Amino acid sequence: MRPWLLTQAVAGTVARRPEAPALRDGKVELSYGALWQESGRLAAGLQALGLGPGERAGICLKKSAAAGIAILAVLRAGGAYVPLDPVAPPARLAALIRDCGLRVVIAGDDQPGVEELRRAAAESPVRHWVTATGAAPGWRGVELGIEEPAPRRRVGGDLAYVLYTSGSTGQPKGVMHCHRHALNFIEWAAEETALGEQDRVGGFAPLHFDLSIFDLFASWSRGACLCMLDAVTARFPAAMAAWLDQERISVLYCVPSALVRLLPRCDPERGGANLRSLRAVIFAGEVFPVAPLRAWVARLPQTAFYNWYGPTETNVCTAYRVPSAPELIPDPLPIGTACPNFELRAGDESGQPSPDGAGYLWARGEIFLGYWGDRQRTAQVCRPFAGADGLEAVWYNTGDLARLDGDGVWHFEGRRDDLVKVRGYRISLLEIQQTLLRAPAVAAAAVLLIGEPGGEALHAYVALQAGQTASAAEVRNWCSQTLPRYMVPEVHVVAQLPETATGKVDRVKLAELARQGAAA
Repeated sequence: MRPWLLTQAVAGTVARRPEAPALRDGKVELSYGALWQESGRLAAGLQALGLGPGERAGICLKKSAAAGIAILAVLRAGGAYVPLDPVAPPARLAALIRDCGLRVVIAGDDQPGVEELRRAAAESPVRHWVTATGAAPGWRGVELGIEEPAPRRRVGGDLAYVLYTSGSTGQPKGVMHCHRHALNFIEWAAEETALGEQDRVGGFAPLHFDLSIFDLFASWSRGACLCMLDAVTARFPAAMAAWLDQERISVLYCVPSALVRLLPRCDPERGGANLRSLRAVIFAGEVFPVAPLRAWVARLPQTAFYNWYGPTETNVCTAYRVPSAPELIPDPLPIGTACPNFELRAGDESGQPSPDGAGYLWARGEIFLGYWGDRQRTAQVCRPFAGADGLEAVWYNTGDLARLDGDGVWHFEGRRDDLVKVRGYRISLLEIQQTLLRAPAVAAAAVLLIGEPGGEALHAYVALQAGQTASAAEVRNWCSQTLPRYMVPEVHVVAQLPETATGKVDRVKLAELARQGAAA
């Protein structure tokens, strides 16, 4: 029987493979039976604290066995989990706790800032702080049950989790997903990658990042072992490469910038990792420079590479299987075709279809429930209108610009904010970025428009490939050979582009650097 709850998908694996490894965090390994037992005891305790249908629990834990137990426990108690970045400023976390009305927060006793968070959240709705103690883990602030949690009547449309993302206005928004949405994604994703009991999935993504939904629930629904990569190791390419080999990771889902940094450390002829166990690599969240992608495909001919696209609001709504021959990989890389249970269209801001197949990308299907506590913002991006079948449904405007080609394949054309006007010229920042990424020595690039109206200037920040050298003038000259003069940016060569907690390029920090440089 097809599951309609995430917990049912996990329960099916527990029944089949109770002794098989479900979760590793470097210190602790849990079997499926142990994961189910420990999460059940904690779920019963959370129910005693009042957690149930309609209630949300915050999980402020680093990636660990404790975090896996806590997430599953909240769902089994009947609630929805809200992952909070444990290294974020306490004031920001307290604001999210207040915004989401969290009455239960689960944190770790070995995390810096926990006491500061308690103080910052003193005026919040939190009534119960549950603390994970030790590697095992133990729990304080809750009385663990000795039996299964009490059954709660649930349906697939019930809220399963809320992921907070940074909005374009700088105000975090809580993206709500139900069990049905998540199951639609993980069942397709597991099938697409042939995920199975033999696999060891590398848990790269932070738990508050939407890539973690695949790591957790696609793995557990198919009986794979999820190996959680700690945040420190993830920051050092050599350490991450060694970890992938040591843990015999077979499936990895991460952002392109991590793979670009990892590439020089994965050359066995020079003492790097061989990654022979890696059979599938999935990337999402950013544009992948084609040159390093071709290098990856050439280095790992036995590995399947996938480009998945979708905002947090849709999970993944398009997918593209990368050709296995490097020379056949198109530049720029397409985002592919629509995933099951999605209909896509290119339209204007009101959702009216574009006759030329290019415009804002609208998605209909298994999209989010809305933004927590913000109907106005939800209404700004969700509109009801008829699809190809003539039936009216709610469509979501991703805010991304896309184009459908004659073969039915979608191409990413940039963000709404990527189209800027400078001295009367309409300019695509994405086009400039893609030009920079084709430069021989460039590994990563980001382009920004900085300055007051009338005095704006294009600034590009680039990081070079390992062992390569290039001056800002040389990179700028490369751009001038391809781009018109008004699109050639000021170039700044940096050791590494700053990153957000989810591994993406931190454009806010780059903008601060650019403004500081302009003011100097």
